[in-house]
Amino acid sequence: MDFENAGYTAPAHQREVDAMMAAIRANPAAAQRSIFKAPPPGRAPSGDALDLRLAEELEMIRRRLDQIGDILVHDPILLHRHAASLQGLDLTDQVLVHLTAVIRAQDKSAAVEAVSMQDLKARLKRRSTGL
Repeated sequence: MDFENAGYTAPAHQREVDAMMAAIRANPAAAQRSIFKAPPPGRAPSGDALDLRLAEELEMIRRRLDQIGDILVHDPILLHRHAASLQGLDLTDQVLVHLTAVIRAQDKSAAVEAVSMQDLKARLKRRSTGL
């Protein structure tokens, strides 16, 4: 049934929605918007083979610690007695993730700036003691 011909006039907000829907139907590609934000651009990897090998080793250590932590947190008695220590494993995991990213990056200064753990970032940016 055509309501316009029957004497019905849609309210202004409905006409606005109808106009938007008509524009979308006319150009469906323009309406294709992702609900997710685009990922940030990746950092260029280091050109130094040793950096990449060190990053791989740190990643392997991180995975092993994750496996150990997963086993330990499933023991309720151990979890109750050593919750703080187990949280230390999680903190260590986070530090290893950031260190791996810094070592792997070609632009190490930018990678340090991207570290979200403020205390780690401060330690990485502190002035050298000359040792």
